[in-house]
Amino acid sequence: MSASTDKPLLIVFGAGGHGRVAADAALRSGAFRGVVAGDRNPAAWETELLPGVPVLAADALAALPGQLALHVAIGGNAVRKAQAQALGAELPHAALATIIHPHASVADTARIAPGCLITAQCVIGPMAELGIGAIVNHGAVVDHDCRVAAWAHIAPGVRLGGAVRVDDAALVGAGSTVLRNLRIGRDAVLGAGAVLLEDLPDGQTWGGIPAHPLKGARA
Repeated sequence: MSASTDKPLLIVFGAGGHGRVAADAALRSGAFRGVVAGDRNPAAWETELLPGVPVLAADALAALPGQLALHVAIGGNAVRKAQAQALGAELPHAALATIIHPHASVADTARIAPGCLITAQCVIGPMAELGIGAIVNHGAVVDHDCRVAAWAHIAPGVRLGGAVRVDDAALVGAGSTVLRNLRIGRDAVLGAGAVLLEDLPDGQTWGGIPAHPLKGARA
């Protein structure tokens, strides 16, 4: 049997822009024998996510042959988690797959849970941890000893100082900076371009320089 046939076929679930990023990284990684996409929206069916990557209906995915892997490529943290749980029941034989772009730098001592996406030009430092389903988007830095929990999203260009803790389903907005040893709480949002100088509590939305609670945002 050839090495290519030992690799799983990857299902990228989500036919939007985030799915394209995940599919491109997967194809470049060489870790899969091929990539197909799935979506629940009929408007996406019989289109292509990328050239040569067809979009299939969700109920057609179970009929795919051979070893399967699954990556849920939806940007919204709560929706991504819910779809991963639903697809786990629908596709029990498809293992949740992590995708690492070959142009990312991931320390040998970093711990990466299943279902993560690490895109091009990211840096994951020594002893950092990514929880299940976490996203580290283009050019972001997750420095040494950081803990990014399940279903959190580190947007493009973020800089997390050493030993930062990002709790479940938090969103760290594009281009923001978080000083070392700080915590971003569960379901919290740090706005794009913000500079965080103190802990951000659970469920709150902060922005600005220095970051502070935003008027009219959830608190």
